[in-house]
Amino acid sequence: MKLKRILAALALTGAMVSASAQEAEVNPWFIQGSLGASYSVGGGAGFGKMLSPAGQIAFGKQFNPYLSARLAVGGWRGRYTANSMTTGFFHYNIGVDGIWNISQTASLNPERPVDVNFMLGVGYDRSFARPASSLLVRTGLIMDVRLNKAFDFNVECQVNGVSDRWNSRNDHSFDSFVNLLVGVTYKFGTGYSCPTCINPELIEVNERVNELREEVIKEVIVHDTIEVVKEVPMKGEDRVGMSSHVVFQLAKTNVQPSQEMNVIAIADYLKSHPGSYATVVGYADKGTGSREINLRLAEERANVVADMLVNKYGIARDRLKVSSMHNQDTQQPFSVNDWNRVVIMTAYDK
Repeated sequence: MKLKRILAALALTGAMVSASAQEAEVNPWFIQGSLGASYSVGGGAGFGKMLSPAGQIAFGKQFNPYLSARLAVGGWRGRYTANSMTTGFFHYNIGVDGIWNISQTASLNPERPVDVNFMLGVGYDRSFARPASSLLVRTGLIMDVRLNKAFDFNVECQVNGVSDRWNSRNDHSFDSFVNLLVGVTYKFGTGYSCPTCINPELIEVNERVNELREEVIKEVIVHDTIEVVKEVPMKGEDRVGMSSHVVFQLAKTNVQPSQEMNVIAIADYLKSHPGSYATVVGYADKGTGSREINLRLAEERANVVADMLVNKYGIARDRLKVSSMHNQDTQQPFSVNDWNRVVIMTAYDK
């Protein structure tokens, strides 16, 4: 019967951690709006005369930290020179672009303030005033400046290739125009949610896990295994009182509201058992990020949880033993990579 309860507790814990990890790694839909200038290449006049306004609205999806795609509608004005006169014309284009995040590919870090992306796309361009349409092929670079979780500031440089009909000048095999755009990206579902709201389902799961923990023998996480600790301690050994954990989002070190109840559980135990102490051990998953980043994340996560126990819940610092992994290859408490973004707290009775 106890074995069934242990398995049930582990299953519920796994479901909770998995749900949190999946929530953290949701790759969002996004919308972009940009304005800037367009330069019509080879128009036969000076640089200033070939400049026109340009704009773009795009809607897309991030598939993973490295790749995205978008549907973009843009255009505005193009220019050409005929009979020594520079003429402007209105046009629009619709295209599909693939976007490769070069910065994240080189080193995965969702918290990086600036990312550089390579863009390649195809589309259709048409003039409003005259029956001139063309297949459009373009490439370029996009710089994303992270403003917060939900918004990015963008600077985008595009080189667009179109057919020779685009500017009504039959002077070479194809025409081109260069756009320089600045704008903002909003990522749906990533920000401006209620910071104090807690998912009722996560509350229920957490409560059920804690109930099962109280009913069964206590657990201690040891590397990739779960060691069962006897209720009666060996002579001279400290007895495990309870174990809890805090799950973190990818590359994050802040405790989510839905996880704070697990910190409270350890704090309550320490307060009700004055002679007890707790270990606070931080981890990071080895499947993402570099070794240096992961060791830093693990240490910061442990310190954040320890600081919360001390500053928010009044636990004396000398009752905590704070540490973190020093070898990400061997010190991964869970076999599922994404579950290892965690701080494990264990309370001991002397």
